[in-house]
Amino acid sequence: MGIAAATGYEGGVSRLRPLARVVAYRDCLSVLATRCVKVRYRRSVLGVGWSLLYPLTAMLVLTAVFSRVFTDLAHYPLYAIVGFLAWGFFSLSCIQAMDALIGGATVMRKVYVPAAVFPLSAVVANFVNLLLSIALLPLVVWLIGASPGFHIGWLVFALILLAMFTAGLSLALAALNLFFQDVRYFFDAGLLIWFYATPIVYPAEVIPEQYAALVWLNPLHWLIVVLRAPLYGGGAPPALAVGAAASVAVAALVVGWLIFSRLERRFHLYL
Repeated sequence: MGIAAATGYEGGVSRLRPLARVVAYRDCLSVLATRCVKVRYRRSVLGVGWSLLYPLTAMLVLTAVFSRVFTDLAHYPLYAIVGFLAWGFFSLSCIQAMDALIGGATVMRKVYVPAAVFPLSAVVANFVNLLLSIALLPLVVWLIGASPGFHIGWLVFALILLAMFTAGLSLALAALNLFFQDVRYFFDAGLLIWFYATPIVYPAEVIPEQYAALVWLNPLHWLIVVLRAPLYGGGAPPALAVGAAASVAVAALVVGWLIFSRLERRFHLYL
């Protein structure tokens, strides 16, 4: 196969701009994402119940450890699980996106498929998993006796922003990891630090004032604040959080896409 065919710049749809090529191959994206979801629950007794089992287990552990520390937080289990769901979607999507691009090499050598379809399919599959988890969240609310209410409009808005940010970072990481596989190891190591630097298991108010700027600079903090508002608070998020979350989501998606599309021409050298 020639270089032009391998890079996707040979005839037909492949002459379109990168984003247009992904849109043209949306059916392929859907098939790959569906396959990821089916493989995850294949031969599983609990089925989609596994989408909530891990964050539920984490919630129980965190509640046992921290509920007596953060007594000012009403219904701490719900507070913790919402943050954990957002973190799980973000971290798994980024990791699997890097693997998906490398794993798609066999397909891309045989037929033309836009490279972005592979990392994006991992994001879409994990987004479906996130939606399934949120659908089961009322069960948690009932179990802990909470009744915060839900705001569907703000929930949809928060999920879109979280998906945009995750997709942008996943594209950038997938592309960079193809050239420098140390990226994956650095990201894995950084995830642990990022997790504890993000107010997921604790409220942002407990952070000392001298370190408060680090929270403000953490994009996931704002995204989780916007997501928690409709699920935990049952209302609208603060205006500052909405503006910050929207800004980081758009910036991540644009920058991530630009990095991916710029490097895509050289993918054939490494796939």
